Amino acid sequence: PGGGLPIEVSLPNLSVFDDKEIVVPVAISGTENNDIISYEFDLLYDPAVLQPLASPVEVNGTVSRALFSVANTEEPGILRVVVYGPMPIENDGTLLNLKFSAVGMPGSTSPLTWSRINFNESEHRITTTNGTVEIFR
Repeated sequence: PGGGLPIEVSLPNLSVFDDKEIVVPVAISGTENNDIISYEFDLLYDPAVLQPLASPVEVNGTVSRALFSVANTEEPGILRVVVYGPMPIENDGTLLNLKFSAVGMPGSTSPLTWSRINFNESEHRITTTNGTVEIFR
């Protein structure tokens, strides 16, 4: 399936002020000819440094804007997200934005690590880049 090239999904390395809301943009490339109408992932983070907001997924203004999202934040340290809908993602860009609160002490860092990710419940080739969030005052 797909156009042959892998789908690339990457997280940034951010430095943010403590006690603030953090927006983590997730970038995607390789969407062309892949007819992506759903994706799901588990993202690992340090719950002593970051806490997901009550609504941790924002698709407005992203390439996933026509899709619906569901997030599960029940297990500290794992953000589980499912995004789906009838209209395929047609462009590369920001896949979605993840929203956290910075709860760690200044100088603390949380890795943002992909644990599991797939598109259209299939065998797309996917390359991932993990990220970090560093808290400072």
